[in-house]
Parts: sequence; C-alpha cells; structure tokens
Amino acid sequence: MRIRYLKNTPAILEASPFIVADPEAHRGLWRETIAERMGQKPEHLCLEIGCGRGSFLQGMAELHPGWAFVGVERISTILARTVQTLDPERARSLLLLRAEAEDLDQFFAPGEADTIYLNFSDPWPKDRHAKRRLTSDRFLPIYARLLKPGGILRFKTDNDALFAFSMESFRAGGWKILAATDDLHREGEPLAEGNVMTDYEKNFAAAGKKIHCLEAARP
Repeated sequence: MRIRYLKNTPAILEASPFIVADPEAHRGLWRETIAERMGQKPEHLCLEIGCGRGSFLQGMAELHPGWAFVGVERISTILARTVQTLDPERARSLLLLRAEAEDLDQFFAPGEADTIYLNFSDPWPKDRHAKRRLTSDRFLPIYARLLKPGGILRFKTDNDALFAFSMESFRAGGWKILAATDDLHREGEPLAEGNVMTDYEKNFAAAGKKIHCLEAARP
C-alpha cells in the first residue's frame, strides 16, 4: 500500500501530546509516565508493534480503561495521521513512538511489558526477506526480553504462509503456543473473546477472508 506523505508531518508530531520524542528517557518508567496521564497506575502495559493508524489501540483503550498502551510505528506519516484521529481527553492511556522493532531494547526495560500485539504485519513473502518478518528469529528474542515472565504475545494475520512461518518460528524459539486458529471469526473462543479488529481486519472479514491468530507465552 502506497503511503502519501503529509508535508506538515514533523509539526504534527511535535505538537501532539501522544508522541514520545525521547523514549530512552522512559525506559523502565512507562507505567509511571502513563499513570500521570491516566490519573491511576495502569494494571497492564501493552505494546503494539506496527500500530498503523491506531484503530486497534483506540479500541483496546476503550475496552480496557485500566490498561496502558504504547504504539510503535516506524513511518512518521502514519503516526501523523494517527494522532489527528485521537481525542486527548479520551485516550489518556495511550502513547505513541516512532521506532524500529529491532531498537526496542533501547526504549523498554526487560520484563516491562505484559502483552505485545503484532497485527497484520508485512508478510515479506520472498524467502530472501524472511529475516524482515516481525515473527522471525531476529525479533522474537527482543519480544521475549521486553515481556515479563509469563507475558503474552498475540499475533494476527490474513497471510497463510506468514502464519505457518510464524508458528514454526515461535516453536523453534521456545515459546509456548497457548492457542491458535486459522479462522478466528468462525471458530470463536477462546481467541475471539475481547477481540478488537484493526481496519485491515474489518475489511478482510467483510470480504470473507480468514483471519489467523495465535497467542504464545514467552520462553
């Protein structure tokens, strides 16, 4: 999908209360940082890596008002479009930062996150690009460090090949597959309970396309 650049992207990001410009300064302190915005200590800290335009984060924040959410996105223009849709009064539990997934150790302390979400990540279908997939062995050790003991990673995709690759990657990395389905919307529980759909997911579901989903516990 081609992304149209917003000419005023830097100004939008600089002015937004949702963008964390110095994430290194919050390493190990994300709960405290968001507690100041929420007015209470969050029950959980959740990360979405590749948060896109933020529809999933907003839905999760409404469903779980006591939780804190940090969205990670590498493309500035996407973040700029996202912050334009957010209400500062209704999304106090949500923060965003521009970062690459491989750099997250710099911004989050070991065991700081309760849950990590990967939603409809780029499948990178060519074999030579396998290391770029966010479920490859290049990234899984990073997620394992960020998650607390017993922490959960939830992954959704519409791509059959990526899901098969990911299942094998998690198993090879020592993760425990807690639940998995090739058809989330048809098979239902337990993975469908509390499921918040992304914009992609809504479009895929409307077109009758199957959604793959798994939950895995860190090694």
